[in-house]
Amino acid sequence: MRIVVNDIAATPNAGGVYSILEDFYNEVVKNDDKNKWFFLLSGKYFKETDNVKIIVREDLKKSKVKRLIFELLNGSRFINNFKPDIFISLQNISTLGVTAKKKIVYLHQPIPFQKLVNFKFYKKDERKLFFYQKLVGSIIKCSLKIEQPFVIVQTNWMKRAVLNQVNLSENKIYIAHPKVEIIDKKSSNIQKNSFFYPASNFIYKNHKVIFEAVHLLEQRGINNFKVYLTLHDDQLPFKDKHIYYLGHIKRNEVFNIYEKSVLLFPSYIESFGLPLIEASLKGDIILTAKTEFAKELLANYKNAYYFNYNDSRALANLMEKVINKEIKADGSRLQMNNNGESLLFSIRQIARNNLNEFSDVD
Repeated sequence: MRIVVNDIAATPNAGGVYSILEDFYNEVVKNDDKNKWFFLLSGKYFKETDNVKIIVREDLKKSKVKRLIFELLNGSRFINNFKPDIFISLQNISTLGVTAKKKIVYLHQPIPFQKLVNFKFYKKDERKLFFYQKLVGSIIKCSLKIEQPFVIVQTNWMKRAVLNQVNLSENKIYIAHPKVEIIDKKSSNIQKNSFFYPASNFIYKNHKVIFEAVHLLEQRGINNFKVYLTLHDDQLPFKDKHIYYLGHIKRNEVFNIYEKSVLLFPSYIESFGLPLIEASLKGDIILTAKTEFAKELLANYKNAYYFNYNDSRALANLMEKVINKEIKADGSRLQMNNNGESLLFSIRQIARNNLNEFSDVD
């Protein structure tokens, strides 16, 4: 079996996108020595093995226009030279014209599919997101309509969005959320005046509403609290004595801070929202924006409190109640019946369930 994986977009400094690729590559190397794998990447980021080859197209990473032409026009000729039985795109778009019998797209970009916010071209800080939502989003949806691949999404809300916006049959959409690290120990010694938001610096991560809430608390004479962010102090224009910039921290440090803090999660665009699950598995208090993904992930969790994503007053009110111990964790943790699955496992399931000749993808 010959399998081509396309992920030109992923580079080592690309954060979660690269983590998806790296984890998948490691799964393949560890668990599959039977099939022939070709990873189409923008750099030689991984070692080759007897059955795993790295195909470098650095030229496509340097030019977005050239990469777009590759995906829509001439890329299929290059990919079809490898005579793939299965073609997998980890970058949301299904390359047009690939002749593989089975085509799979891992769709992990929610921006074009969410309907909560329309980004504006005339706003400088939203312009890039506008193009991604409107232009790139249209290309993603068009590629799915034309190629009719199997699509892996992480949540039910993403499945509903794809069904509503793309002419794709329901049996071609496979839901598989990422595996979550299970923490056996409950949070202890939580400081009710300590809040934590582990997030990168994108507009939709919505740090602004936190700063507005902090200002409101200060106006009320409330000063006995701290807010910790996983950013550097030069990444945001907001400065305040109650805000502590931690910079990028390691995963074990994130979990250590969960032990002592209340999770803030004002982000309004997520495919999954991993911190929500991580904190709820430890029994933390969570103050989160009222979104489809948050309500789905925390549906059975009693220590979650919601506010409208742009309502800083509502967030300030919840933070004040936490500080005053009017909101307390009840000691229960989120119970997960399904702890997700690896991407390789998802692909195996799609292959086995839908086409018998792919049953040797082991």
